[in-house]
Amino acid sequence: MLDVMSMNQFLAMTSNLLREIENAGAKFKFNWMRYLITRFEPSDGPQNQMVGYLRSIFGENVLNFPMLKTTAVSDAGLTNQTLFEVERGLFTRSTYDRALEAMNAVNDEIETLIKKAWGRPT
Repeated sequence: MLDVMSMNQFLAMTSNLLREIENAGAKFKFNWMRYLITRFEPSDGPQNQMVGYLRSIFGENVLNFPMLKTTAVSDAGLTNQTLFEVERGLFTRSTYDRALEAMNAVNDEIETLIKKAWGRPT
């Protein structure tokens, strides 16, 4: 299940911190900030409902592509490697390919947003 309580605590802490910084005179624009759904299981009905709810609240501030919950990512982390570094042969082909496809989709979306923020062609 999505870690909504952790997200709530993070957003509350961030809000309090930024309020203090604004009170000190700083001005912020948050048009670059996005939320990434992580450890997502597409076959989990309650998760899909929660993601729909988050999208209804945060709109386009939620990235289109979620990062899937997959053993390929967690197992790579156990060896202090990224999905791009770990040997593909350690996993079933479909598991690795699904994880890599999700990771690439997320990275491509973030890269496009960065280029847009920098005023570069996408």
